[in-house]
Amino acid sequence: MKLQTLAQLTAAGSLALALASPVSAIPIADTYVGGDDHGYGDVIGNPKNFQIKGMDVSLSGSILSVSISTTFAGKGDNGLFAGYTNTAAGQGNGIGYGDLFLSSAWNPYGSAADGYINDNASNGAGWTYGFSLTDRWMSEGASGSGALYQLAGDNSDILLSDDFLSGAIYRNGQAVAVDTSKATDTGNNGSWSIDAVNQLVNFRIDLAGTGLDTGSEIALRWEFTCANDVIEGAYSVPEPNIAMLLGIGLAGMGLAGRRKARQ
Repeated sequence: MKLQTLAQLTAAGSLALALASPVSAIPIADTYVGGDDHGYGDVIGNPKNFQIKGMDVSLSGSILSVSISTTFAGKGDNGLFAGYTNTAAGQGNGIGYGDLFLSSAWNPYGSAADGYINDNASNGAGWTYGFSLTDRWMSEGASGSGALYQLAGDNSDILLSDDFLSGAIYRNGQAVAVDTSKATDTGNNGSWSIDAVNQLVNFRIDLAGTGLDTGSEIALRWEFTCANDVIEGAYSVPEPNIAMLLGIGLAGMGLAGRRKARQ
């Protein structure tokens, strides 16, 4: 009986280790445009400063890795349009990096054919988690941190581009940050970094306990505080990640059975 339990443990443990290698990143194209109420679209400043080209997403166990290709990488500390920054938290800091929003399903308003041109925070996807940046005006080379917050799912606990800017024409009505005074801190932490040379903004977040890592899909959204360009999309969780979690569970059951047999 003990030998059988040990064999089960070894097999389950081997499965878990075999599947624990990082999953290849899956790209998400920037096909989301989003709505505004002035009809001018992306208009604040030189558009070359505010372009998002795509997003690579991977999940290994409960660790989510996101890499966003954007011309804004390295510009969050440049004080762009500082005179239009109207919030107490960022007075005079200019355009900063936005928070990363997550949920278990992506349901934007409208159609992909026109880039969801009428989608905004009032009618679009309801985000259930948000990774709030400790310093959204961080300079490249610094070590970035953040915390994962649980959201209500109706966008009542988020901050809009309107909360950060005034006096200019920008893409308004768009979710750009977590309202930490209303959202719930999950206790999950994460890190983020800026690669200005390769024009990348990278995130690494532990999703343990959220259910996002064990579901079939993770919806994502990222932007700048002016929402001049936004990327939204869905990442299909690969089956190996689910199988890995199952393997770890089986290994735990085998270990428990082995300990019981020894008693």
